[in-house]
Amino acid sequence: MMAGGTLFVSRAVLIHSWIKTRLEQLGFNDVTVTGAEKDALNMEINKVNPRLLLIAAGFYELGTPHMAGELYKRFPQLNIAAVAVHDYPVSSAVWFKWYGIQSYVSFWEGDKQFYQGLQMIRQGKQYISPMVQNLIDNSGEWPDTNNKMTKRHRECLLMLCSGYVPERIGEKLHISRKTVHNHLDSLYKVFHVKSREEMVALAWQMGLVAPEDVRFYDRKNDYSQLPDWAAAKMRMNKIKAEEKL
Repeated sequence: MMAGGTLFVSRAVLIHSWIKTRLEQLGFNDVTVTGAEKDALNMEINKVNPRLLLIAAGFYELGTPHMAGELYKRFPQLNIAAVAVHDYPVSSAVWFKWYGIQSYVSFWEGDKQFYQGLQMIRQGKQYISPMVQNLIDNSGEWPDTNNKMTKRHRECLLMLCSGYVPERIGEKLHISRKTVHNHLDSLYKVFHVKSREEMVALAWQMGLVAPEDVRFYDRKNDYSQLPDWAAAKMRMNKIKAEEKL
């Protein structure tokens, strides 16, 4: 049985003391902030014996929902909430709910909504940010999260949705073609599909991938010269951006 207090998991080591002070100002009791992960984090939880665990959504990057779900299975009595203070992809945030995490609060939905969510979590209530709840409400059948989906699997899925073929994914992630296909096979089991085309279509249909989440990994343009229409569009976008400044 968890005793009490709050454990906040964050990689922002330089501001741990600030996080502790701010949470205490918001009414959270016996706050401990840690950057420990995996086995070290399990040991920290056993040591602190908290009632509430707040984990930064980007702590394990795209793998945070899965890792938070593993914590939930290991510590079923622990109230776990994910907190996004940076720009965390909304469609990735949905996975917190699917892995059993009952609360998700995002700073990017505004101060009022953010602090309201934190206060509900502090009171032991469940809270899901409106944008994430909207995606959940409009999704179809939930994925089978009993089949583990790692951070690497999420990277493969997002790259597939960005138009990358398996060979290109291997090049960009520095893994073999065989390893890429192993990851894809695991994803097929999660989504109950037989091909990457079906998987991408289902990911879009279910809202698991939002347009803003699709980001090409290359920083440079793969084309030596853009088509005329594309070059004109880029010039127009640049002019509009300058007019807003």
